[in-house]
Amino acid sequence: MSATPIARASSRHETLTPRVAVAMFGLLLLAYAVNAMDRMVFPVLLVEVRSEYGFSLEAAGLQATVFALGMGLAGLPAGRLERTFGRRRTIVAGTLLFSVATALTAASTGFVDMLLWRVLSGVGEALQLAAIITVASSAFPARRGVAIGSINMAFAAGSVIGPSFGTGLMESYGTWRAPMVAYAAIGVALALATLLLVSPRLTEARAAAGVVRHIGGAATLLARNPLVLAAIIVLFGLADFGFIGMYASYLREELGFGSGAAGFVVGLSGLAAFASPLGGHLVDRWSPRIVLTLLNLAVAACGCALFLGSPGMAWQSVFSFLFGLFASSGVYVAAAGYLVKAVDAKGVSRAAGVFVTCVYVAASVAGLLFSSLTSAAGWTAAAMIQIVGFSVVGAALALALRPRLFSTTDTGGVHS
Repeated sequence: MSATPIARASSRHETLTPRVAVAMFGLLLLAYAVNAMDRMVFPVLLVEVRSEYGFSLEAAGLQATVFALGMGLAGLPAGRLERTFGRRRTIVAGTLLFSVATALTAASTGFVDMLLWRVLSGVGEALQLAAIITVASSAFPARRGVAIGSINMAFAAGSVIGPSFGTGLMESYGTWRAPMVAYAAIGVALALATLLLVSPRLTEARAAAGVVRHIGGAATLLARNPLVLAAIIVLFGLADFGFIGMYASYLREELGFGSGAAGFVVGLSGLAAFASPLGGHLVDRWSPRIVLTLLNLAVAACGCALFLGSPGMAWQSVFSFLFGLFASSGVYVAAAGYLVKAVDAKGVSRAAGVFVTCVYVAASVAGLLFSSLTSAAGWTAAAMIQIVGFSVVGAALALALRPRLFSTTDTGGVHS
């Protein structure tokens, strides 16, 4: 029987030098950064969107985070698609779908069709993200945590650029649609660049026998460690995306910030994600019990500071940055890295899909839950329940993990 394209690509992987591999992986990260540009700018544009369409606060909150429903539903199928069609094709297809859906958001006639485009943009992002996580874990086995952390660093780049550049485009062209169309065009260009410039010898890489050994890990995702991590990830999705989806509205409607000031403060939370490789280093070096417990507690402390502390711009800026540091660079990266390490070699792509599903199914209702709690009890009570409370529960669950059951790798210099 002849070898499949993926197998042939894997067998030639040794001819791809580390420098070239890193450059190609960098292009994949650049494509992922475009997602962050849209994700972080859309909540900042919600005031204009609400004004034009007459959405309620709850409806706007749902629009801000409903993309995550598409991500969550597509997470597990994404793992199957990448095993069937290859990771590069999955990344390209996901990037194109995300970009087209982003452009169609600007053409929405009302609540229902806008909701559809936001969900489909999430489906595209799930295909892209799950495949990139698998590439990071497989192509850079000696530094899985750092490689996965670099994915979130790409999100940080988009988070910093997205709100500032997006609000600038909105003010220049006089419409919130301008940044949506611009980001969609950039996404299409990067999808084509990925197809032309990224080799399957990177994306379809599998460790050669005798060079890298993936030791240990659960044979099923229904084992203790994967299940506990899944619960932690769901709670984190509710807390983090409640913040991402509604914090800009809190700044603008409750604290009286202008669109530019709100975009700056929100962008700082994304800027903190540049430290994501450090979060990945913690995954490679330290016990999941210690790391996930302390990081979740730090997220809870920042939530208290943001919603109980000073309304001044300096205070909000500092703790927005720290929230992003502990949430995006910390819990998000650590949970993804530990979930990949919780399973054996055959389960890596499935674990990546489960991570996407858990965090983003929760995230899909995070904005709606937060806005509903806000309408019922106010901004502060909503934050204490959804951001602080869920993070504390996540910290407690981390104590139930069994570090000795996580996998390790024995490498012989493959892209380390």
